[in-house]
Amino acid sequence: VQRVHWLRAKAQLERWMEEECTIKNEAHWVPAYFRNRADFWMERMDRTVQLTSPGHYSYAAKQRHMWIQLAQSADEAL
Repeated sequence: VQRVHWLRAKAQLERWMEEECTIKNEAHWVPAYFRNRADFWMERMDRTVQLTSPGHYSYAAKQRHMWIQLAQSADEAL
């Protein structure tokens, strides 16, 4: 009985350690993803200046601003 309890406790500890590692990695991945999306919309802004209407540029600017704010919020929270 004690061996089974010890093995279960060990397995639970290993799951917690894996979860901690995953959360730490996600803390880096999320802001990086947000910055990547902001860069994507910046590229869209650059392309729309030359090719399309001002409305497309405004939409791209709005999206870029949103992703930048999300990245900043994620950085502050972590």
